[in-house]
Amino acid sequence: GHSIESNTKTMKRNVSFSSLEIRSYNVTLGDAPTSSGPPISLDWEYDPAATERHEVDEYEEIKPDRRRKDELLIPPSHRHYLLMRDAGFSRGQIKGAMEDARRVARQRDRTAKGV
Repeated sequence: GHSIESNTKTMKRNVSFSSLEIRSYNVTLGDAPTSSGPPISLDWEYDPAATERHEVDEYEEIKPDRRRKDELLIPPSHRHYLLMRDAGFSRGQIKGAMEDARRVARQRDRTAKGV
């Protein structure tokens, strides 16, 4: 007979999904080290009313083209705008987060250079 180990090696594992949800999350001040503008992150909260539900096969037919890397970047000025307009942060809060992020980025640079 076959041992349990050899059966495990030959077993095919399949995972499939039938549906998906696309959620719109709020933005918040992030903590990623950056020297260009405020760090931004997704908040835990999302808008259930804006959630889209699709069957996987249907979505595969209608999904937009994959975005290029440069299309995924949010310019610093727009991050600043989103944090003030959508998340309600003050200029002072944003400035503080930018200073923290710059400090951490400098520390990482020094560490990477072995200083």
